[in-house]
Amino acid sequence: MTPEEWLANFETKIADVREKAEEFRVGLEAAGTTVASPDGAIHVGVAPNGSLTDLRLTDSAVAGKSGAKLAEEILKLARKAQRDAAVNVAAAFAPLGGDSEAMHMVTGYVPPEEPEEPPAPEPIRERRLWQHEEPETPPPPRRPTRPPRDDDDFGGSAIMRRD
Repeated sequence: MTPEEWLANFETKIADVREKAEEFRVGLEAAGTTVASPDGAIHVGVAPNGSLTDLRLTDSAVAGKSGAKLAEEILKLARKAQRDAAVNVAAAFAPLGGDSEAMHMVTGYVPPEEPEEPPAPEPIRERRLWQHEEPETPPPPRRPTRPPRDDDDFGGSAIMRRD
């Protein structure tokens, strides 16, 4: 290989790396994401690094919910948005990173996908065919009754008696 061929080959590789770096820059800028709750009442936005950039709540998001329930929903959406942003960053880096150690490092930080929660079952309404009410005060305990004495069983004489 002549020095001119080597230089031309090297310049081609440099141009390719520059093109991939520009694709990565554009992809990285677009890697941030926003996710919304199924009813659209909560929106959470994150930057490509996973930092929170936006949080929007409608009045219906807070109506009738406890603070703990609302916080749980916001955090769940934030985790989903952070995962989506990490996946976008890895996808943007793929042309530049290929199957390198750097690419494995980037994809190694992608959080696992959270399982979807099944919809909450409707509460079971109790149906009774009859209503049994417990008495307010329990009846007094019954005393055991003894059978009446029958001395005729042994002909009128007691077995255990001494005569």
